[in-house]
Amino acid sequence: MNVQPCAIAPDGSDIVSVTIGDHLLQATVISFGACLQDLRLRNVDYPLVLGYADAADYIGNASYFGAVVGRNANRIAHGRCAISGQKRHLTKADNDQHQLHGGPKGSSFRNWQLVSATTNQVVLQDRLPHGHMGYPGNLDVQVTYTIEPHVLDVQIEARTDQTTLCNFALHNYFNLDNSLTLTDHFLRVFAATYLPTDLSGIPLGYEANVCNTGYDYRQIKPVKHQAIQAPLDHNFCISRAPGKMRALADLQSCSSGLHMQVLSTEAGLQVYDAAHVCVAAEKSLHGRSYSALSGLALEPQGWPNAVNQSEFPNPILHPSKVYFQHTRYKFDTKLDEPSAI
Repeated sequence: MNVQPCAIAPDGSDIVSVTIGDHLLQATVISFGACLQDLRLRNVDYPLVLGYADAADYIGNASYFGAVVGRNANRIAHGRCAISGQKRHLTKADNDQHQLHGGPKGSSFRNWQLVSATTNQVVLQDRLPHGHMGYPGNLDVQVTYTIEPHVLDVQIEARTDQTTLCNFALHNYFNLDNSLTLTDHFLRVFAATYLPTDLSGIPLGYEANVCNTGYDYRQIKPVKHQAIQAPLDHNFCISRAPGKMRALADLQSCSSGLHMQVLSTEAGLQVYDAAHVCVAAEKSLHGRSYSALSGLALEPQGWPNAVNQSEFPNPILHPSKVYFQHTRYKFDTKLDEPSAI
């Protein structure tokens, strides 16, 4: 376990870097945005996630690399909603049509406090104040990263003193073979439906069956040509009732032999093909440039714009309740039989 200051946040506080793990798996987490900066497997000499080499670059993290995004992940149409019957106008980024990921100063752009760090675990917390980004209520949130054998386990808890929205997401981009392309990556998503969107990414308000569409990943198949034919920045509908740990997706590379399973208690999984990612080589964790399809973001979360869609799983958190998300990333080197691919 290694804890050290690594940059200065805009408010003048120290951004802290913490590396945890064992001989099988190691993770580096920074306090700014509670970001997962790096993830390494034994005998694999490259990062499994996209990120910045310098922690200071997370201050302007336009692609949300590794961030815990919130207090409401994904999009809220036109930044407008009603909470407890009161209309809310949420803060949007300049020239942005909708609110994204809790607003331009959401949890991704705040320096969380280090609560504790041990060999295999780091705990960070933050308080999003009442009125922050237009949301009611002081929201206390805590994230716990834990390394187990070949597993990165992440738990998020949050409490509020007023009824508010609460829907966090882990915004990690994965590349399992160091190619910085998705050419040899194969994906399976355990969802029979997805949410079609308009051109700005807002769901049209209904679930659609994935059958006979480019979004049918019920059987494992290549990511790259599908992402080109049917661009990926969509919510896959895992469940209408969050809370039960279940398998969401499998990602594997046929060139490296690495396999990752994503399990979570969340009702949805946003899959994003990094279409708008652009990072120069000198800034990237890999030392090579990032561009579209350099990695695949797999984001467990509630369904986007759910506060404005009564048929979607409810993202409201009341003071009497505790928000809890539990997500696990399991790694191994097993591949499905060739016939499955």
